[in-house]
Amino acid sequence: MFQRKPLSIAMATAMVASAGAMPTAVYAADDDQLIEEVVVTGSRIKRSTNTQSQEIITFTAEDMQLSGDISVSDALRSSTMNTIGSFRESSGSSAQSNATVNLRGTGAGRTLVLVNSRRVVGSPSLGGGGTVNLNMIPFSAVDRVEVIADGASAVYGSDAVTGVVNVILKKNYEGMKISARYGDRDRDTFNEESFSILTGASSDRGSVTMGLEYDRRAPIFDADRSYTAARWSDRDGDGDILGYDETVGVSFYGYTVINPTYTGAAFDKNDPTTWYVHPGTCAAENGYIGPVKSDLVFGPDTGYYCGYAYALVSANRAGLKRINSWVSAEYELNSDIDLYADAIFSQNESFGRYAPPAAPGPTIPGDPRNTVGATFGYFRWTDIGFRDNTVNDNLTDINIGARGDIGDSVSWDVGYTYSNYTSSSVGTYYLSYAGLEYNISYNISDFDTFVANLKTTTLNDDRSQLQKLFAGVQFDMFDLPGGTATTYIAAEYYEIDYTALVDAQSEAGLVGGSAGNSAAGYRDVTAFSAEAILPVTDWLELDAAIRYDKYSDFGNATSPRLGATMRVPGFDALKLKASWGQGFRAPDLSDLYGATSFSAEAATDSYGCQLQNVALEDCPERQFDTYIGSNPNLDAEESETWSLGAEYTFMGDWVAAINYFNLTLKSSIEYTSAQDQLNVDFNQNGGNPQVQRNATGGVTRIDAGFQNGSTDFERNVLDYSIRGSYDTEYGTFGLAANASQYLNYDVEVTYGTGVIRDAVDASLGLPTWRTNVFLSWNMGNWFTNLNWDYIGESKSQNSTETWEGWDQYNLTVGYNMDDMGTVSVGAVNLTDEDPVLDANTGAPVEELLYPQVGRVWFVRYTIEM
Repeated sequence: MFQRKPLSIAMATAMVASAGAMPTAVYAADDDQLIEEVVVTGSRIKRSTNTQSQEIITFTAEDMQLSGDISVSDALRSSTMNTIGSFRESSGSSAQSNATVNLRGTGAGRTLVLVNSRRVVGSPSLGGGGTVNLNMIPFSAVDRVEVIADGASAVYGSDAVTGVVNVILKKNYEGMKISARYGDRDRDTFNEESFSILTGASSDRGSVTMGLEYDRRAPIFDADRSYTAARWSDRDGDGDILGYDETVGVSFYGYTVINPTYTGAAFDKNDPTTWYVHPGTCAAENGYIGPVKSDLVFGPDTGYYCGYAYALVSANRAGLKRINSWVSAEYELNSDIDLYADAIFSQNESFGRYAPPAAPGPTIPGDPRNTVGATFGYFRWTDIGFRDNTVNDNLTDINIGARGDIGDSVSWDVGYTYSNYTSSSVGTYYLSYAGLEYNISYNISDFDTFVANLKTTTLNDDRSQLQKLFAGVQFDMFDLPGGTATTYIAAEYYEIDYTALVDAQSEAGLVGGSAGNSAAGYRDVTAFSAEAILPVTDWLELDAAIRYDKYSDFGNATSPRLGATMRVPGFDALKLKASWGQGFRAPDLSDLYGATSFSAEAATDSYGCQLQNVALEDCPERQFDTYIGSNPNLDAEESETWSLGAEYTFMGDWVAAINYFNLTLKSSIEYTSAQDQLNVDFNQNGGNPQVQRNATGGVTRIDAGFQNGSTDFERNVLDYSIRGSYDTEYGTFGLAANASQYLNYDVEVTYGTGVIRDAVDASLGLPTWRTNVFLSWNMGNWFTNLNWDYIGESKSQNSTETWEGWDQYNLTVGYNMDDMGTVSVGAVNLTDEDPVLDANTGAPVEELLYPQVGRVWFVRYTIEM
């Protein structure tokens, strides 16, 4: 039954070949075209065409490489479906190695990521195993990525609320391919490197494909980008630098002591006894910037603190080094049964850097900076060193199974999945409160010994494991005027184990700049599903699916879906499609049972400003000590989606399409951030117990976490696409363009109020449009490709400022030397565009939406033997 077919090997690229090389909507093959039966994302029914009632976008491996991408996350981050950005490698946390995709801007947890149409275990450091880390997928192994831009819980279960990303790896390859890439960044002295080997062999009864890849990308430091570097100035000329108004990237955790000589008299800038807080002997050196006025931290006229410019040393994007391998094998046991196996083995190391630990505590005896005899303060413990985080991730994903036929009308498949993810995060040069107390108790006077006793190392050991059994059978039911009705029935059972272990000192609260608690969770899921395709006529096809999931930890869910695809009689160039479905998202294990973790979240304390008589429009954003906990009482969220689409074929191979998508979220699982809790505190006049304040009204701690919302949210989007190619005597020109336009995006204006506002064209920071255009040309052995990525204008959430649209151009030029390989050169972000910056602060308006890398020149060489 297994045969090596060149057409099937190249089928994915053939779907979009006429577009040159660009992610495009997938369309049906002509009925009389001979192609192998395949399983298309969104259904488990094998069929000979890819007609479906839901929108499907396909990225081929060639598309992604020609756009300058070096990882799956890079390719998906620039998709028009990733409207408001997605999480990428962010320095300084146990999740710093992770990257996700966020379809429709509804959150990464509502996008299901599959590999070869199967679940893989998620990252235990991001969502407790509920969200897949795209960096663990071998980029050079990818054949194509298929994206369903619609709800798909009826087939795949939880998490497929807004869609499915199915990463399909290469198989049936014969020969050897070696590829290398080098990239040089313009804005710093760092570079990018990647190398991969793909090899495979086949016989009449089987094939094996395997590969190995290595890539390295250096971190991006805040100081190397003008818009993230620390800066400060006396803008109003009053002789003082006002902290958090006239500073960026500067913390009051520098050298700030509570002044024991404070008399309570009216503030006099020349009389330190009228200062509630004191900067000691604050010199502008070693990251300290000198005295900074403390009005916006401790209250008006409370004195000065010694500011520390943490953004002079911190890394913004974590560095990444990956070594990944994979293997795929198939073997024909007999004429009716095939055996298959595939495996991924990924190692991912990331490096992040924070400034030295910032923590309150007692003063160091004999510290020459303590000129007022203070006993307590808010310090940057610079003598310890920079806090460096190294995260090591390991993924083992193994799938084995068998598939076969019974007669001419029944086929079956069974499989087993073992997917294990371990992540260890080691943080060096954190502050040990126990060591500090030891120094004080034993009167340690030697400076080197004193500092050595202050140092401690943090450890997070996170693990997530998935084991799954699956069985399904497909059979023909009856004949209809349009063909034979087909159904697929499946059952599956899987278990997920999750643990997060935190070092004992951090759990006990004895580490400055780190906190957390160990946690563990378990669930098992039993699911049954059924699908059917009903070719009612030769121009109308209906499809239906339903799935029942039973969870051991919170309950069950039933997800139905109905769809229709129609070719207009007498006008075959036009195809119409429609889909409706319901879905759900189970709470992530970390949301239910996760450890409490520490984060320095940026937010605006409106109530605190009100207490200090600071106008709300002048209230600054700054960092707050935030402790993020879990909620064992979470329930699943529910969703309903429906879509309408039309596709028109003209001029031979040109296709234009439009698709409308509607999503309603109910009981959505929401993360309540530091800003959310401060908003509640403002609305309750300081009555929010999740926000703790000191005697002067300053925030000392915020407790954040997760809960089910009580408000329904609706999102509406229009997607557009056009693709085609044109042959001339000067070569073949190709065009592919995709655009997404938000029509409605409901958000709660202020957390906890239930007041809904449409973020489209409102002052909520949502870009209405995102567009991607790909132009290609090839003639003989030469080729070139130009990619335009456009993000539309948006409006500030905090002012009347409108931010202009943003463009990025990626260019590749190459030459095919036949047996000597192919060489290409190019640039990502050819015009070296900054991210969109706020006119007032000079900082990026959205950290995860706009790239901060700058221009990267690259050269790639590939040879196939």
